[in-house]
Amino acid sequence: MPWRWARDEWWAGDKLGHFLGGLASPLLLWAVFHLWRGWCVLGSLAFWWLWEVKDVYIPYEKYGWLGGDGFSWRDALASSVGIWFGWMILELFGSCLPGA
Repeated sequence: MPWRWARDEWWAGDKLGHFLGGLASPLLLWAVFHLWRGWCVLGSLAFWWLWEVKDVYIPYEKYGWLGGDGFSWRDALASSVGIWFGWMILELFGSCLPGA
């Protein structure tokens, strides 16, 4: 199957979802599994970038929400920015958060 690029715009509705998912994922990994903060960030980056690769090969038309319309570097960037903010929250307030 050939590589598919998403034809999305910056103001597509899912960008906020990618940002919030990226923001939440390192915080949840840290809170639930008490992992080292670096692993939380790396695991989150791996998950969200692989999610975009998954969108290349699993079409939305056939599999619904589980599929995608191709690789979106805008989605990947929105997720990455959210992960960066989550990382900053962990670095700034991690010792004050429950489970520290």
